[in-house]
Amino acid sequence: MDSQQNKGYRVISMFDRLIDGRGINKKQEAFTHNVGEKTIQRDLNEIRAYLEKAKLDSHLEYVRTENVYRLTNTGESNLSKEQVLAIVKILIESRALLKSEMSDIIDKLISIVAADKQEFIRNIILNEKHLYVDLHHKKSLLCLIWALSEAIQKKKIIKIDYLREGEAIPTEKILKPLAVIFSEYYFYLIAYDNKVEKDLPIVYRVDRIQHLQELEQKFQIPYTERFQEGEFRKRIQFMQAGELLRMKFIFKGTSPQAVLDRLPTANIVSKKDEHYLFEAEVFGHGIKMWLLSQGANIEVLEPIELREEIIETIQSMQENYRYI
Repeated sequence: MDSQQNKGYRVISMFDRLIDGRGINKKQEAFTHNVGEKTIQRDLNEIRAYLEKAKLDSHLEYVRTENVYRLTNTGESNLSKEQVLAIVKILIESRALLKSEMSDIIDKLISIVAADKQEFIRNIILNEKHLYVDLHHKKSLLCLIWALSEAIQKKKIIKIDYLREGEAIPTEKILKPLAVIFSEYYFYLIAYDNKVEKDLPIVYRVDRIQHLQELEQKFQIPYTERFQEGEFRKRIQFMQAGELLRMKFIFKGTSPQAVLDRLPTANIVSKKDEHYLFEAEVFGHGIKMWLLSQGANIEVLEPIELREEIIETIQSMQENYRYI
């Protein structure tokens, strides 16, 4: 006879794994717990009955292609198959995490979808998932991102050892952490330098943080001066900070909408002969990189200092191509 203690452990173990997005193979479970498959089937039936009685937004289904039982979410508050597919595509393109971490997250997202659609999504993203390439730093950042986020919420000053690219010895930094932002393959910490009197946001690549220590000291920022990630994102390009400036430029390309999408603070001031005059508020360093990437489609008018920098860079580029 199956003891109640053994049965309780077995059922809780299966339920825990189902909740975690994993599948239950009846034959394997019977072998692991040294019971018959009919016993495992009764356990699964009890789990199914509990889900229905508790009115949870989950349903226990048998996935024939995998020969396992899985939980499928059925509530309206859950992600749809279309939403899951879109999120998975975005995640793969981001290359934000290690391949093993990304694969685990994708599998758990797919498990949300109805069982008969899971294999369909897996087949769609099979090649992309298989060919996923880790970034060169090959670091797991999930725990570090969480620790930084906790320090931000608690407004705790942190001490980090930061290793810049090309350097052999990390530099110690004492910072007021403001936000963690993801942009173009990397996670970034936005922070104020605690040793500098003027609060200017500084950008640090999270994967270059060698060590993090949360200090006991707290920092305070007046509510009206609080850092707002959304407003920061509107004004920064390629996560390159610098002084905040207002600029004017003429756009001569075919899609002004692409400019408005790239620069959320931009406004079209006027239009003449398919040339658009734009104004925008941006941080200086990153915007220069974007402006140069547009080639002859953009002419910077103001500020004059930025226009002169662009001219100087173009002249330097010409020197690179003077001789073959």
